[in-house]
Amino acid sequence: MRKIIIILLFSFEGLMAQSVHENIFGFATSNTFTYCDVNDTSFLNKVIALQPKLLRFPGGAVGNFYHYGKNGYGFDFAEVDKFHDGKFPKRSRGLESSRNKKNQQQDYIDDFIILAKATNAKAVLVANLFIDNNDIILMIEKLVANNIEVVGVELGSELSNRSYFTKGYTIDDYVVSAKKCSEKIKGKYPDLKTAIVVAPLGKRNGHRHNLWNERLAKLDFYDAIIIHSYAKVTKGKDRYGQMISEEAEGESKAEAFEIYKNRAIAYLTDEYPKEVKAYVNLFNKPIWVTEWNLQMSKTTGNTLLQSLFVAHYLLELMSNPDLSAIELTTYHNLGGRDFSGSIFRNNKEEMEIQSTYYPLKMIGKIFEHDIVRVEKKRFNDYFSYSCYNIEGVKKFIFSIDWENNIVELQTSSEFNKYIFDVVEYKSDDLFDIANVNGLLELDSSRIIID
Repeated sequence: MRKIIIILLFSFEGLMAQSVHENIFGFATSNTFTYCDVNDTSFLNKVIALQPKLLRFPGGAVGNFYHYGKNGYGFDFAEVDKFHDGKFPKRSRGLESSRNKKNQQQDYIDDFIILAKATNAKAVLVANLFIDNNDIILMIEKLVANNIEVVGVELGSELSNRSYFTKGYTIDDYVVSAKKCSEKIKGKYPDLKTAIVVAPLGKRNGHRHNLWNERLAKLDFYDAIIIHSYAKVTKGKDRYGQMISEEAEGESKAEAFEIYKNRAIAYLTDEYPKEVKAYVNLFNKPIWVTEWNLQMSKTTGNTLLQSLFVAHYLLELMSNPDLSAIELTTYHNLGGRDFSGSIFRNNKEEMEIQSTYYPLKMIGKIFEHDIVRVEKKRFNDYFSYSCYNIEGVKKFIFSIDWENNIVELQTSSEFNKYIFDVVEYKSDDLFDIANVNGLLELDSSRIIID
């Protein structure tokens, strides 16, 4: 039986402030406030239980077209149509239609404030660079007035994408608007960090993405770079983090998911660290990963495979020095209607929880304690992560088991006189899908060592 295992070590001493980079435990809120009600205590309490340390607003493409002080996201459809040549014009109208049907008259920043205050989370904001006004300043002012810390501002989202390029948007346009926006922010908030949109790597010589990155790498008006990470494990066509079409692989579902598993592990342990190092070598700046997930797919969405991946991703960030440049991440996504990305899914006005909820809730336990170091051990496709506090005391062991292993608790002298709470999130097969409550199999037990 494959599983995620948490072994909690309680030594009953007083807790200290945690020291792990807490901004890596963040969540994007794209579409969330259209489809999820922050006044619904059931939804709100489930988000509080996740213990997010950071929330992103307004989101990716919706952030590029958000207007402060308007209803919902305040879309100007003439602006959307002018600058975006992909699916977002249709999607934005769908969001607006849903908003109207629900009679949501508030600016979604008000819902964001309710959520951020309830979870005691900080905020990272996305600026609309297609307009030259004070919206981003007003957004910052409003959050600060509500005692919400803003850790930084994204200077747009995915603006190097083809959907903007085919509408005539170039690196020259981006440099002018991004620099002007950054200077405006720092003119009033000099210590607030700004981050630029960089393009994907690996293109042929002379490709516009390479020219985009080369141009930005020569400039220094920003504090960090933004990348998005969607691990592609199924074969087929993809675009912007989502599979458009997929090809069958293997002789059975089990064989196919074994292939996906191997790709997921290779991505986390080899391909992704190399990509991050390449960005560091080019820009020499901290990295913000403001969208990450398993590539959104109807095949792998809401499965045990996705559960293992999201837990494994965060533990790798905390333990792999080759990923140390990443100082901020927001998981995509908190709430929406999609089957494979959002943790909370609005399905015909019924709220469903996806398979990633409990693993992320487990990882959140790290941030309750003073964890300063996470050490990894690997045995084939079994990964163990030991979490230590500032005094060198081991507080947790997380196990990510991609195999059918039986994990035994080693009762060595270092564990004398401890009480272990063991939590397992598991299922028989990687392709098993969680029920509407986000559950596969969740077991808890207690072990006492005298």
